[in-house]
Amino acid sequence: MVIPPGEKPDEFQIIYHLKNKATKAEKDLSDKEYLKTEIWKDNNWEIIGDPTKTLIKKGYDPKIKDLIITDASGTDYTKELIENPYYSLVFVAYNLKDANTKAIGDLNALALNATQQFNIRSVLLTSNSASDAEKFIKKNNLFSEIFYADAVPLKSMVRANPGVMLLKNGVIINKWHFHNVPNFEQLSSKYFSK
Repeated sequence: MVIPPGEKPDEFQIIYHLKNKATKAEKDLSDKEYLKTEIWKDNNWEIIGDPTKTLIKKGYDPKIKDLIITDASGTDYTKELIENPYYSLVFVAYNLKDANTKAIGDLNALALNATQQFNIRSVLLTSNSASDAEKFIKKNNLFSEIFYADAVPLKSMVRANPGVMLLKNGVIINKWHFHNVPNFEQLSSKYFSK
């Protein structure tokens, strides 16, 4: 989601359309010309309409652009969850209706152990509605916090329903299909207790 060091972002040119109040003359200036000439100091000139923005040089294109993680009320938690400097277990179930319920139960137990013994944050990401998610939480007695995102990036993250990602400081340390998630002892000895 972030442009790596040394890579350049897209480069744009912004054009302002200006009109002189006294002479009625009109002209276009780029943002650089606008600043260099200090035309904004002349009260006779005013900007007409919105400036136009044109791509002049394509830069680095981050692989993930459309990931927005929210809670049920729509508050954006993307940055908080992704940039957590500690381990986080992220369970991805893009469709709760089709999610493997036995796997959900196993992951719930894993989350409970990880949180109680190592204070690991565990979250469930889904694209379902908040009301469907609430019913699912109650039915399955889920321990993890629940957040919402669009199904497309969720399917790109983990193809399984559910799948598991281990995140730390914005980096995916590992990810698993629900069939091959390590047990709590394996995770704690390889990651958490170090």
